[in-house]
Amino acid sequence: MNTTPDAASMLEEWHELAAVAPGDRLYRTRRLSRPALLDLRMGLREADGAPCLVASAGSAGDSIASFETAGLRLSRAADPGGPLLVLSLEEPSRRDLFAEICSDCVRSVLRREDEGETELTTVLAARLAAWRAFLRDQAGAFSRNEIVGLIGELLVLDRLLDENAGAVATWKAPDDGLHDFECRGHGLEVKTGLGASRQLHISTLDQLDDAGLASLHILHVRLVESANGETLGQIATRIEQRLNGERARGAFRNALLRRGLAPGADTNLGPRVACVGIDGYEVGDGFPRLQRSDVALGIADATYQVEVRALVGFAVNTEALLHTFGGAENE
Repeated sequence: MNTTPDAASMLEEWHELAAVAPGDRLYRTRRLSRPALLDLRMGLREADGAPCLVASAGSAGDSIASFETAGLRLSRAADPGGPLLVLSLEEPSRRDLFAEICSDCVRSVLRREDEGETELTTVLAARLAAWRAFLRDQAGAFSRNEIVGLIGELLVLDRLLDENAGAVATWKAPDDGLHDFECRGHGLEVKTGLGASRQLHISTLDQLDDAGLASLHILHVRLVESANGETLGQIATRIEQRLNGERARGAFRNALLRRGLAPGADTNLGPRVACVGIDGYEVGDGFPRLQRSDVALGIADATYQVEVRALVGFAVNTEALLHTFGGAENE
């Protein structure tokens, strides 16, 4: 396989490996011509013919967590040539998806090698971790509300990039962070409404808890549908193009995947929207919210709605807030 592999070529490679006579090792493999700095192989498990992507990870693989989810398994195996990191397909019905994932992981490694990265096992591990999060949380197609919510987060990230080129690192929602953005003890919670949104949806009792934070603010992103607006895919592509270097772009792609947006998703996914404003509110004493100390013992969690009109007294200058938050990374 001499070109950057796509899913179809990977499926063909596994088909060709199946015709090779079995050997005396755990895996029947064929090394990819690239990357040059990581021994990465297409493989079949001799015991049952399961397709695999096999990496000679060396000691760098010791820190990579094994997992099994959605019919895929990441494990380690001993081999005469050294320890192996093995991504294997355990559910044959997901063969096409497995090929897509393997192809995507290889492309991620190749992009980083092309920019001079040498720690390619770390690159591979980060992409695999992103796929693990995506597969673990996948419950079907993105709902309209989920798309709108992600658009709001990306629009805030886009604005924060005006203040700080490293703002992707402050985006914590893809890592199941309590707050959507956090930097040096300052938190931002993004609430997005499409059309005439008069209420903010609070999804947990802890979401507006500012204990231990230097500050906590809500950003209410107001969207309208517009023929001249942008889709989720277009916004994500635009932000990726803003980033400098493959390391930053790769981190952003991994964050998108952990957040639930698969690579190659339809660029027309969801509504076409325009942002008509972002309103900022400071969460603190007197803010209309529920906290764990407010509810009876035995209530594990709660969701509730906050009226936007009740927040007038907590409004802040949004531009100043974004400028301050964006600059916090450089403090």
